[in-house]
Amino acid sequence: MFDVTEQRIAAQRFEYQAYHDALTLLPNRMLFIDRLNVALAQSRRRKRHVSVFMLDLDRFDIVNNALGRGIADRLLRSVADRLNATLREEDSLARFSGDEFVFLVGDSGSGTESTIVAQRVLEAMSRPFNVGGRAIELTASIGISMSEHDSTEPEALVRYSSTAMFRAKEFGRNLYQFYDEKLNAKTLERLALVSSVRRALDRGEFELFYQPEVDVQTGRIECVEAFLRWRHPDLGIIGPPEFLAVAEEAGLGGRIAEFVMTSACQQARTWADAGMQTRIAVNLSSRDFNGPSLSRHVEQAVRNSGLEARSLELEVAHASLSDCSRATEILQALKEVGVLLAIDDFGSGGCSFADLKQLPVDTIKIAPMFVQNMIRRQDDAAIVQAMITMAKGFDMRVVAEGVETKEQLSYLLNRRCTEMQGFFLGKPLPAPSLSEVLRMQH
Repeated sequence: MFDVTEQRIAAQRFEYQAYHDALTLLPNRMLFIDRLNVALAQSRRRKRHVSVFMLDLDRFDIVNNALGRGIADRLLRSVADRLNATLREEDSLARFSGDEFVFLVGDSGSGTESTIVAQRVLEAMSRPFNVGGRAIELTASIGISMSEHDSTEPEALVRYSSTAMFRAKEFGRNLYQFYDEKLNAKTLERLALVSSVRRALDRGEFELFYQPEVDVQTGRIECVEAFLRWRHPDLGIIGPPEFLAVAEEAGLGGRIAEFVMTSACQQARTWADAGMQTRIAVNLSSRDFNGPSLSRHVEQAVRNSGLEARSLELEVAHASLSDCSRATEILQALKEVGVLLAIDDFGSGGCSFADLKQLPVDTIKIAPMFVQNMIRRQDDAAIVQAMITMAKGFDMRVVAEGVETKEQLSYLLNRRCTEMQGFFLGKPLPAPSLSEVLRMQH
């Protein structure tokens, strides 16, 4: 009798594990599809409709990288608990994978009920989560498909809700989006673009262009900033706005970031070997900055290229520095590698001016929006002057970005800002073209 009972318990445990997510104990994809089949059958008999919601946490990978797997797992359990508390008992909630949750809701077919549910869930998700004594803020994007309009096939409804969810992310995140046929075409375009980017990485179609930062008093190029370009075989030169966001969503951001860092270091070493030594600046996205082992990856790129560490300047967007203490830790680790550090788009958000003195940075780069408006707007002029004064008071370099006219150059020069970058001083150029400029200088 005991053996039979043990076998029954073991069988029940195995069945439970087969149909539930181990981390959150929510139903998994298999059980959700079964329940969706039942819900669709019932909806046909009752002349009701079913909506499928796909919820994905926005930029969860940054949280995962910054706080570690343990905290991230506890956060996912907290998300599951809050979703359960927000939804009705009859609404079936499941976790598919990673930070992706799915649930179904009965709807009359007008979409009214689904809209109310989506708004309620987004509001619930926007409240801070307390995990291990930390207050963690999250947002989510939701895609919705409806059996009335889209399909009565479970897998199709799930696929359509996923398509709508990605569309919500494209619109800015922390939003919900209903599926329609046009979105299906957009998804096919997106998949084709991801495939093209992956192929471009394999074929070496990406390259770096370089824009000079010039000391206008001496005319010397003090630094060159690297910009990613895609030399498409049919479409010509394509900039990051056309492909980078989609590539990062598809998980290709790491490969692209590695290409940029490696190529920039190798090019700087090539110039140095030719007697044209100059600093090279590489932008770190928020994803890169908060990623695991950043300092180790940077050190490896510098070492493999043979570049002197102080010839590499890493630029971090001001908006990425909202958590000043965390940012200080990351920047200090990079400082120990020996590279120089700059705050890009300074004034666009992130840490306050008062916090700046705590950060181990060498340079601030004034955001173009202030430079381009400073002559006609008194408030922007005051901000630019304050940035210049503050940087010099902290013994930092200050570079004005987005200089496009002679008037802007003169205005900045009169305020003791001598290092500038922008189309008036030179547009981004491929390496061979910039090599000619550097050769003339040296």
